[in-house]
Amino acid sequence: MIEVSHVYKSYGKVLANEDISFNLEKGLLAIIGPNGAGKTTLIMQIIGNLTPDRGEILIDNYKPGERKAKELLGVIPQNSIPISNLSAKDHVNMFAKLRGIKLNKHDINEILKVLEIDPNKSTNEMSGGERRKVLLASVLALRSKYLILDEPTVGLDLESRNHIHNVLKSMKAERGIILTTHYLEEAEKLADNFLLMKRKVLLYGNKEEVYREIFGRKIYIVTIGGKKEIVPKEKIEEVIRKYKDEDVEIRMPNLEEIYYEIFRDEKKAN
Repeated sequence: MIEVSHVYKSYGKVLANEDISFNLEKGLLAIIGPNGAGKTTLIMQIIGNLTPDRGEILIDNYKPGERKAKELLGVIPQNSIPISNLSAKDHVNMFAKLRGIKLNKHDINEILKVLEIDPNKSTNEMSGGERRKVLLASVLALRSKYLILDEPTVGLDLESRNHIHNVLKSMKAERGIILTTHYLEEAEKLADNFLLMKRKVLLYGNKEEVYREIFGRKIYIVTIGGKKEIVPKEKIEEVIRKYKDEDVEIRMPNLEEIYYEIFRDEKKAN
């Protein structure tokens, strides 16, 4: 299990992470937040590249910097790119060798086949989507218990994103996956659990718990003449009376809408 307990991290006087806690054993946890929310700082601590100022992180009871912990993780950092001048098959094989894993030709081709990658294509000749898929294939070759993926689909075309989504969905029952993203539709599509953060945890739980929190906020999305507004429950009757002669649609908010409402409230509080 990945256990993150009351983690704090600052850069000088700037507090990047404040009292972050969560656990992950299996399934996909989506960590959601705007740019500058502290997502990458948190990931860097989980993989052992940064040390928390306070709190503790354990990977199956090992500290992130320990060799045993590193062997449990397969990591794609934000903005990472594959190594130049290697074929896809050589790139996958090199990653495996660095971890001491021996792969035969069939193993390599099977991994690349899942992601629809030409084994002989050079990384220099690949599109952005193909390069991200080669990185994912190389990490999958490590057979890690946990995958840590920091914005793995940012900047990709829809086809490449959907392909990576399908691969992640097929494997999340067997391993733990942490995915940071600012694509709300991506989180809703893939995640078993959600953690919304902006420096600190604003909302954390599975889909049922998250939507229970949404319902608990007692807000609705009201569309009047094509214009969408967030309206508290106690003002719904007033809106209906005011716009009784117009086409009014009233519904519960989705994850994306509650996401922006939460961050709007957080901004007001600060």
